[in-house]
Amino acid sequence: MTTLGELAAALGLTFSGPSDTPISGVKDVERLKPEDSLEDGSVYFIETPAVLKRHPKAAEKGVILTTPALAPQFPRCLIAKEGQSRWALIALLARFDKAPKFPAGVAAGAHVHPSARVDATASVQAGAVVMEGAEVGPHAVLYPGVVLEPRAKVGEGTVLFPNVVIGYGCSVGRFCSVHAGSVIGGEGFGFHDQDGKRSKVPQIGDVVLRDHVRVGASCTVDRGTIESTVIGEHTKLDDQVHIGHNCQLGRYIYVVGNSAVGGSCVIEDGSMISGMVIVKDHLHLAKGTIVMGLSGVAQDTEPGTAYFGSPARPARQMHKMNAALERLPELLTRVKELEAKLTTAP
Repeated sequence: MTTLGELAAALGLTFSGPSDTPISGVKDVERLKPEDSLEDGSVYFIETPAVLKRHPKAAEKGVILTTPALAPQFPRCLIAKEGQSRWALIALLARFDKAPKFPAGVAAGAHVHPSARVDATASVQAGAVVMEGAEVGPHAVLYPGVVLEPRAKVGEGTVLFPNVVIGYGCSVGRFCSVHAGSVIGGEGFGFHDQDGKRSKVPQIGDVVLRDHVRVGASCTVDRGTIESTVIGEHTKLDDQVHIGHNCQLGRYIYVVGNSAVGGSCVIEDGSMISGMVIVKDHLHLAKGTIVMGLSGVAQDTEPGTAYFGSPARPARQMHKMNAALERLPELLTRVKELEAKLTTAP
């Protein structure tokens, strides 16, 4: 429990209303019906007049995190700086985050090989396995069931959630998060067919996750055939994403859930891959590419261009094609009418 005044000071915000107003948590105003009143002791986020219009009783109770322009509407509010309301919301949510905090050290029931190096400030929970030559950096956290295979490296402040596997020789940078059930450094999918025989191609590379990478739950990032599969700084993978072997993903990329990137693709900085997208192997997606959901990318892309469809084409082209497609039944009818006139003409 905290108070309005204490919370404002902690977040570096100004406020309006009694400083001793008690605050116990954060609630989502959009979960309420328009006729519902807000709960006392909760903070709600309202940054636009449209949200306030949908919830006219918002001013009656609760504390509102809002913008300077809307602040006069509320008797009790936290006031973000102009243009900073989303940053204020992030700080607010972090303040009330209930994620578990683990003490430093190796818990009973964890298995750490004598040759492994675990920083004294790291936390290795029961059931985690750190194999020979693996390294765990300062303040890193390994949840139960995590496996670091031989020579795997985990950087400072990184969190590996339950049942994550970091393959042998692979490295995860600083302040990353890899969520439950993901496998970093599984064997790449490489085979050679010749003369009626099928041979597996050894995958002797590794995976490198740079700093501040987020990998969602149940993701797979395959190791390279000869060198590294790389995920660049601040790139974020949603749940159930697959990155094939040899891929090179740049910085500040989003890949949304249920998407797959074929092997040996290059995706440049700032690109966005929406949900349920397939990217064919050996493609080059230029800087700032946007691929809309349910698309299949089968060719290289141009910088800063949006694509959708299967096969994916530039969005402007697809809009024109779809508009023409909607007229197709009408045009077919017109063609039949013209054909009938031609056949009956003297």
